[in-house]
Amino acid sequence: MATVKKTTAVNEDSSTIGEYEIQSAFDWAKERARARDERSKLLVQMGKELSEPFAPEVEKILKKGGASLTYIPVSEVINRLNKVFGIDGWSSEIVKCERDQLDPEFIVACVRLTVSVDGDHYGTVSKDGYGGQKIKRMKNGDIVDLGDEFKGAVSDALKKAAQQFGIGLYLARSEEALSLDEAEEVAASAPQVSEKYPQFKTFLDKFTPEQKGEVKQFWTKVSDGRPTPKPHEFTDKELQSLIAECVRIEFGGITLDESHNG
Repeated sequence: MATVKKTTAVNEDSSTIGEYEIQSAFDWAKERARARDERSKLLVQMGKELSEPFAPEVEKILKKGGASLTYIPVSEVINRLNKVFGIDGWSSEIVKCERDQLDPEFIVACVRLTVSVDGDHYGTVSKDGYGGQKIKRMKNGDIVDLGDEFKGAVSDALKKAAQQFGIGLYLARSEEALSLDEAEEVAASAPQVSEKYPQFKTFLDKFTPEQKGEVKQFWTKVSDGRPTPKPHEFTDKELQSLIAECVRIEFGGITLDESHNG
Protein backbone atom coordinates (compact mmCIF):
# COMPACT_ATOMS: atom_id res chain seq x y z
CA MET A 1 0.00 0.00 0.00
CA ALA A 2 2.78 2.34 0.85
CA THR A 3 4.18 1.95 -2.62
CA VAL A 4 0.82 2.85 -4.17
CA LYS A 5 0.57 6.00 -2.09
CA LYS A 6 4.07 7.03 -3.10
CA THR A 7 3.30 6.58 -6.76
CA THR A 8 0.14 8.63 -6.40
CA ALA A 9 2.11 11.44 -4.80
CA VAL A 10 4.62 11.43 -7.63
CA ASN A 11 1.82 11.53 -10.21
CA GLU A 12 0.23 14.45 -8.42
CA ASP A 13 3.54 16.31 -8.41
CA SER A 14 4.07 15.61 -12.12
CA SER A 15 0.59 16.82 -12.91
CA THR A 16 1.20 20.02 -10.98
CA ILE A 17 4.50 20.65 -12.78
CA GLY A 18 2.86 20.01 -16.15
CA GLU A 19 0.05 22.44 -15.44
CA TYR A 20 2.59 25.03 -14.30
CA GLU A 21 4.61 24.67 -17.51
CA ILE A 22 1.47 24.99 -19.65
CA GLN A 23 0.40 28.09 -17.74
CA SER A 24 3.89 29.60 -18.02
CA ALA A 25 3.97 29.00 -21.77
CA PHE A 26 0.51 30.52 -22.12
CA ASP A 27 1.52 33.57 -20.08
CA TRP A 28 4.71 33.97 -22.11
CA ALA A 29 2.82 33.83 -25.40
CA LYS A 30 0.24 36.26 -24.07
CA GLU A 31 2.95 38.68 -22.91
CA ARG A 32 4.76 38.42 -26.23
CA ALA A 33 1.57 39.18 -28.14
CA ARG A 34 0.92 42.18 -25.88
CA ALA A 35 4.46 43.45 -26.37
CA ARG A 36 4.18 43.00 -30.14
CA ASP A 37 0.91 44.91 -30.14
CA GLU A 38 2.43 47.74 -28.10
CA ARG A 39 5.43 47.91 -30.43
CA SER A 40 3.16 48.02 -33.47
CA LYS A 41 1.14 50.89 -31.97
CA LEU A 42 4.34 52.72 -31.02
CA LEU A 43 5.78 52.40 -34.52
CA VAL A 44 2.55 53.64 -36.09
CA GLN A 45 2.53 56.65 -33.78
CA MET A 46 6.21 57.37 -34.48
CA GLY A 47 5.58 57.04 -38.20
CA LYS A 48 2.84 59.67 -38.01
CA GLU A 49 5.03 62.05 -36.01
CA LEU A 50 8.02 61.58 -38.32
CA SER A 51 6.09 62.05 -41.57
CA GLU A 52 4.00 64.98 -40.36
CA PRO A 53 4.34 67.89 -42.82
CA PHE A 54 6.31 70.87 -41.59
CA ALA A 55 4.75 74.24 -40.98
CA PRO A 56 4.85 76.48 -44.09
CA GLU A 57 6.96 79.08 -42.27
CA VAL A 58 9.91 76.68 -41.88
CA GLU A 59 9.86 75.49 -45.49
CA LYS A 60 12.40 77.14 -47.80
CA ILE A 61 12.30 77.65 -51.58
CA LEU A 62 15.17 76.79 -53.90
CA LYS A 63 15.24 77.92 -57.54
CA LYS A 64 16.62 75.10 -59.69
CA GLY A 65 16.51 74.84 -63.46
CA GLY A 66 13.63 77.25 -63.76
CA ALA A 67 11.60 75.34 -61.16
CA SER A 68 10.90 76.12 -57.52
CA LEU A 69 11.71 73.31 -55.09
CA THR A 70 10.69 73.28 -51.45
CA TYR A 71 13.16 71.99 -48.88
CA ILE A 72 13.53 71.78 -45.11
CA PRO A 73 16.61 73.19 -43.29
CA VAL A 74 18.70 70.53 -41.56
CA SER A 75 18.07 72.25 -38.22
CA GLU A 76 14.36 71.42 -38.52
CA VAL A 77 15.19 67.79 -39.37
CA ILE A 78 17.36 67.54 -36.24
CA ASN A 79 14.59 69.11 -34.19
CA ARG A 80 12.11 66.51 -35.50
CA LEU A 81 14.51 63.67 -34.60
CA ASN A 82 14.92 65.07 -31.08
CA LYS A 83 11.16 65.42 -30.69
CA VAL A 84 10.33 61.86 -31.76
CA PHE A 85 13.31 59.85 -30.47
CA GLY A 86 14.75 62.14 -27.79
CA ILE A 87 18.17 63.78 -27.85
CA ASP A 88 19.78 60.50 -26.79
CA GLY A 89 17.58 58.31 -28.99
CA TRP A 90 19.38 58.83 -32.26
CA SER A 91 22.88 59.36 -33.64
CA SER A 92 24.55 60.07 -36.98
CA GLU A 93 27.84 58.88 -38.38
CA ILE A 94 29.72 60.36 -41.33
CA VAL A 95 30.63 57.28 -43.35
CA LYS A 96 32.26 59.28 -46.14
CA CYS A 97 32.75 62.90 -47.11
CA GLU A 98 35.16 63.78 -49.91
CA ARG A 99 35.57 65.44 -53.28
CA ASP A 100 34.07 63.32 -56.01
CA GLN A 101 36.70 61.38 -57.92
CA LEU A 102 34.93 61.77 -61.27
CA ASP A 103 34.03 65.43 -60.76
CA PRO A 104 36.23 67.19 -58.14
CA GLU A 105 33.93 70.21 -58.31
CA PHE A 106 31.42 68.26 -56.20
CA ILE A 107 31.60 67.18 -52.56
CA VAL A 108 29.86 63.85 -51.90
CA ALA A 109 28.93 62.50 -48.48
CA CYS A 110 27.35 59.42 -46.93
CA VAL A 111 25.77 59.66 -43.48
CA ARG A 112 24.40 56.78 -41.41
CA LEU A 113 21.44 57.67 -39.21
CA THR A 114 20.69 55.29 -36.34
CA VAL A 115 17.57 55.56 -34.18
CA SER A 116 16.40 53.58 -31.18
CA VAL A 117 12.78 52.72 -30.55
CA ASP A 118 11.61 53.18 -26.95
CA GLY A 119 15.10 53.54 -25.48
CA ASP A 120 16.65 50.49 -27.21
CA HIS A 121 13.89 48.30 -25.76
CA TYR A 122 12.95 47.31 -29.30
CA GLY A 123 16.42 47.62 -30.79
CA THR A 124 17.93 50.11 -33.25
CA VAL A 125 17.45 50.83 -36.95
CA SER A 126 20.02 52.42 -39.27
CA LYS A 127 19.62 54.06 -42.68
CA ASP A 128 22.30 55.47 -45.01
CA GLY A 129 21.77 58.69 -46.91
CA TYR A 130 23.86 60.17 -49.74
CA GLY A 131 24.16 63.87 -50.48
CA GLY A 132 26.28 66.30 -52.44
CA GLN A 133 27.25 69.92 -52.82
CA LYS A 134 28.75 71.79 -55.77
CA ILE A 135 31.82 73.83 -54.93
CA LYS A 136 31.21 77.59 -55.29
CA ARG A 137 33.96 79.74 -56.75
CA MET A 138 34.61 83.45 -56.98
CA LYS A 139 35.09 85.24 -60.28
CA ASN A 140 38.86 84.77 -60.09
CA GLY A 141 38.39 81.01 -59.69
CA ASP A 142 39.17 80.77 -55.98
CA ILE A 143 36.95 78.54 -53.83
CA VAL A 144 34.59 80.58 -51.64
CA ASP A 145 34.54 78.26 -48.60
CA LEU A 146 35.43 74.58 -49.01
CA GLY A 147 34.56 73.79 -45.40
CA ASP A 148 31.06 75.14 -45.93
CA GLU A 149 30.62 72.87 -48.96
CA PHE A 150 31.64 69.81 -46.90
CA LYS A 151 29.13 70.87 -44.26
CA GLY A 152 26.42 71.26 -46.90
CA ALA A 153 27.11 67.79 -48.33
CA VAL A 154 26.86 66.20 -44.87
CA SER A 155 23.64 68.06 -44.11
CA ASP A 156 22.16 66.94 -47.43
CA ALA A 157 23.13 63.32 -46.72
CA LEU A 158 21.61 63.47 -43.23
CA LYS A 159 18.34 64.76 -44.65
CA LYS A 160 18.32 61.98 -47.26
CA ALA A 161 18.79 59.40 -44.48
CA ALA A 162 16.01 61.02 -42.43
CA GLN A 163 13.68 60.85 -45.44
CA GLN A 164 13.85 57.06 -45.21
CA PHE A 165 12.23 57.36 -41.78
CA GLY A 166 9.54 59.60 -43.24
CA ILE A 167 10.90 63.06 -42.38
CA GLY A 168 10.14 65.41 -45.27
CA LEU A 169 9.37 62.47 -47.53
CA TYR A 170 6.33 64.27 -48.95
CA LEU A 171 8.67 66.91 -50.38
CA ALA A 172 10.92 64.31 -51.99
CA ARG A 173 7.91 62.71 -53.64
CA SER A 174 6.91 66.13 -54.98
CA GLU A 175 10.40 66.57 -56.48
CA GLU A 176 10.21 63.15 -58.15
CA ALA A 177 6.81 63.99 -59.61
CA LEU A 178 8.20 67.30 -60.88
CA SER A 179 11.18 65.55 -62.49
CA LEU A 180 8.81 63.11 -64.18
CA ASP A 181 6.66 65.95 -65.49
CA GLU A 182 9.75 67.72 -66.85
CA ALA A 183 10.90 64.53 -68.59
CA GLU A 184 7.47 64.08 -70.16
CA GLU A 185 7.47 67.71 -71.34
CA VAL A 186 10.89 67.27 -72.96
CA ALA A 187 9.75 64.08 -74.68
CA ALA A 188 6.56 65.76 -75.90
CA SER A 189 8.46 68.76 -77.27
CA ALA A 190 11.11 66.65 -79.01
CA PRO A 191 10.86 66.63 -82.84
CA GLN A 192 8.94 63.62 -84.14
CA VAL A 193 10.67 61.61 -86.87
CA SER A 194 8.59 59.71 -89.42
CA GLU A 195 8.44 55.93 -89.05
CA LYS A 196 9.67 55.70 -92.65
CA TYR A 197 12.96 57.47 -91.96
CA PRO A 198 14.79 54.44 -90.41
CA GLN A 199 14.11 52.47 -93.62
CA PHE A 200 15.52 55.29 -95.73
CA LYS A 201 18.52 55.58 -93.38
CA THR A 202 19.21 51.85 -93.78
CA PHE A 203 19.68 52.32 -97.51
CA LEU A 204 22.00 55.28 -97.04
CA ASP A 205 24.16 53.43 -94.51
CA LYS A 206 24.89 50.59 -96.92
CA PHE A 207 25.15 52.64 -100.12
CA THR A 208 28.46 53.49 -101.75
CA PRO A 209 29.45 57.15 -102.22
CA GLU A 210 28.36 56.90 -105.85
CA GLN A 211 24.93 55.56 -104.90
CA LYS A 212 24.53 58.27 -102.26
CA GLY A 213 25.37 60.79 -104.97
CA GLU A 214 22.49 59.44 -107.07
CA VAL A 215 20.13 59.81 -104.11
CA LYS A 216 21.26 63.40 -103.64
CA GLN A 217 20.71 64.19 -107.32
CA PHE A 218 17.23 62.68 -107.13
CA TRP A 219 16.38 64.80 -104.09
CA THR A 220 17.63 67.98 -105.78
CA LYS A 221 15.40 67.22 -108.76
CA VAL A 222 12.17 66.38 -106.90
CA SER A 223 12.56 69.14 -104.32
CA ASP A 224 13.45 71.89 -106.79
CA GLY A 225 16.85 72.40 -105.18
CA ARG A 226 15.68 72.53 -101.57
CA PRO A 227 18.49 71.79 -99.05
CA THR A 228 18.47 68.32 -97.53
CA PRO A 229 16.08 68.41 -94.56
CA LYS A 230 16.87 67.20 -91.06
CA PRO A 231 15.43 63.76 -90.18
CA HIS A 232 12.34 65.19 -88.47
CA GLU A 233 11.65 67.60 -91.35
CA PHE A 234 10.99 64.93 -93.99
CA THR A 235 7.34 64.27 -94.81
CA ASP A 236 6.05 60.72 -95.25
CA LYS A 237 5.45 61.42 -98.95
CA GLU A 238 9.02 62.63 -99.49
CA LEU A 239 10.47 59.63 -97.66
CA GLN A 240 8.31 57.25 -99.68
CA SER A 241 9.70 58.74 -102.92
CA LEU A 242 13.27 58.52 -101.61
CA ILE A 243 12.81 54.89 -100.52
CA ALA A 244 11.46 54.00 -103.98
CA GLU A 245 14.48 55.67 -105.58
CA CYS A 246 16.82 53.78 -103.22
CA VAL A 247 15.20 50.50 -104.27
CA ARG A 248 15.73 51.45 -107.93
CA ILE A 249 19.38 52.30 -107.30
CA GLU A 250 19.96 49.08 -105.37
CA PHE A 251 18.65 47.03 -108.31
CA GLY A 252 21.20 48.57 -110.62
CA GLY A 253 19.25 51.58 -111.80
CA ILE A 254 16.54 49.54 -113.58
CA THR A 255 12.92 50.22 -112.77
CA LEU A 256 10.40 47.43 -112.64
CA ASP A 257 8.66 48.80 -115.75
CA GLU A 258 11.93 48.82 -117.72
CA SER A 259 12.71 45.25 -116.67
CA HIS A 260 9.23 44.10 -117.71
CA ASN A 261 9.42 45.83 -121.11
CA GLY A 262 12.81 44.31 -121.77
